[in-house]
Amino acid sequence: MIQTPSNSSSFSRRHFPELLLALSFALFATGCADQPNAVFEEAVQFNSTPANATISIDGSNIGSTPTQAVLSKQSDTHIIIAKPGFVSADFYEHGVDGHVQPNPVNVALKTDLLPDKPGPNPAAEMATCLDNLKKYVAIGTISADDEPYVEKQIRDFYK
Repeated sequence: MIQTPSNSSSFSRRHFPELLLALSFALFATGCADQPNAVFEEAVQFNSTPANATISIDGSNIGSTPTQAVLSKQSDTHIIIAKPGFVSADFYEHGVDGHVQPNPVNVALKTDLLPDKPGPNPAAEMATCLDNLKKYVAIGTISADDEPYVEKQIRDFYK
């Protein structure tokens, strides 16, 4: 039979708060070891319509939409979302109240076939835009999958 000193239980009870605090700290430190910058960074989701647009973060290509990237909460981040046949989305992500804003990023890219505003003959301009769309699809600048999206933009613009 193993005997323990009679004061061992009083030692445990007396030092329990310190032991609990030390254990809590150890668990917290271990949990953060995998993510050393977790306090300073945040995952941001990037989506675009149409999909498969390239994403550039501070000048570095990180892939295509949809995707996630980890950004700093401490500084502004320059983002460009681009796709051939569309006007690029060019903006900054900002750290606001401890979070990166906006998050998620949802961008609806506008076709580059459209003018800033309709001219004097909207029907003729729409026909020209639709013809140019067919040419863009034929040469591969705009994918056949994206064609209905662009056609809807053109028709909505000239309504």
